[in-house]
Amino acid sequence: MLLPNLFKSCALIALICTATATSINSQIKYTSDDVQVLFLTSNDDSDAKDSYNSLISLFMEWKKLHGKVYNSPEHEVERLMIWMKHHNYIEQHNKKKDPVPSYTLAHNRFSDIPNSEFRKMHNLGEHAPDFKPLLEARSAKMQQSEEGPLLRGSQSENDSEVDLENLPTHEVNWVEGGAVTPVKNQERCGSCWAFSATGAIEGANFVENGELIPLSEQVLVDCDKVDQGCEGGIMDSAFEFDEADHGLCSEDDYPYTALDETCKSDQCTPVPGSVVKSYTDIPESSMHGLLMSIIKQPTSIAMQADQLSFQLYGGGVFDDVACGESGMIDHGVLAVGFGHDKDADLNYIMVKNSWGDTWGDGGYVKLKRHSKNQWGTCAILRVMSRPTVEKIGKVSEKVHGIFKTPRATLPAHIW
Repeated sequence: MLLPNLFKSCALIALICTATATSINSQIKYTSDDVQVLFLTSNDDSDAKDSYNSLISLFMEWKKLHGKVYNSPEHEVERLMIWMKHHNYIEQHNKKKDPVPSYTLAHNRFSDIPNSEFRKMHNLGEHAPDFKPLLEARSAKMQQSEEGPLLRGSQSENDSEVDLENLPTHEVNWVEGGAVTPVKNQERCGSCWAFSATGAIEGANFVENGELIPLSEQVLVDCDKVDQGCEGGIMDSAFEFDEADHGLCSEDDYPYTALDETCKSDQCTPVPGSVVKSYTDIPESSMHGLLMSIIKQPTSIAMQADQLSFQLYGGGVFDDVACGESGMIDHGVLAVGFGHDKDADLNYIMVKNSWGDTWGDGGYVKLKRHSKNQWGTCAILRVMSRPTVEKIGKVSEKVHGIFKTPRATLPAHIW
């Protein structure tokens, strides 16, 4: 067990080293023996030494797996201490009984990053843009659509007319259905909104035209001047940029750099079928609306993602009640399906993240569908939208057959 004294010494070492630098040129050559000596001399507590001896081999394996490079022995000891603290947090959660957690925590490439730094690197929590004006504008737009003709970005009439109880199946999985590109990685850039938007447009193109072509997030980061590039943005604005710019370039033609750079959209050709014609906003707090939208196609959603439990999510159905309790949103993702987890006996929304495929369950997370929170688990019912793209071809036969598990074979309580 790790003792508080171990973590207090981390603060001391943090003052000694330059932990934020990652340049290879600034590295000091050192060995694992140097790290061991520094750690043990900084922690004279026997329990801390026992923890080091029992965990150092796991840390070294993790370090190699994720290609971690540190600038100095001090830097590595600082990150090792954070990693050990998170290891203890993971172990304590996964060992819980009565009840057994519906999700597990696990090490990933963020395990040596304190949650405060993690929030900053992804523009989460207190570092997120102020979404209050957006939420007020959406609310006004939804109110106007209820009182008059439908507007671009308002609720679809079809969403409210379909009876969910009459659906023939319980599970929808657009990943298996072929409408989702491989998991991507936004890296140290708050561009989640761009990844959510491209994912929704990629899915819409597949459903409408039978084509799945990875689109460029970087063109949105560089050229969409309504949003703020690596400092944050929102999917609706990205859809409007796409519509005005007549489509997006492919990821191959305009590759991702995770930096705010000069717009170069004139150097590539938009992908046919990527032109957004319109988009539909789903009313707040409407799980029914979200499910109906997912049935149609992968759907952009916003959520809260600043908590340590989410940073270290490893698998299962995430149901942290504190996540989304206040309705705060700070991260854009893509809802790609829904279903029922037999192990946890819980319904879920399946979400594609943009933190690489070593995070979570291969880059995905299952979020508990039923929640006491007004806006659902992690506030996923706060901002939801899906684009409609131009029709250029014939719908792929793969689109059919995404529905799994006949509803009649499932227990009544699942629905």
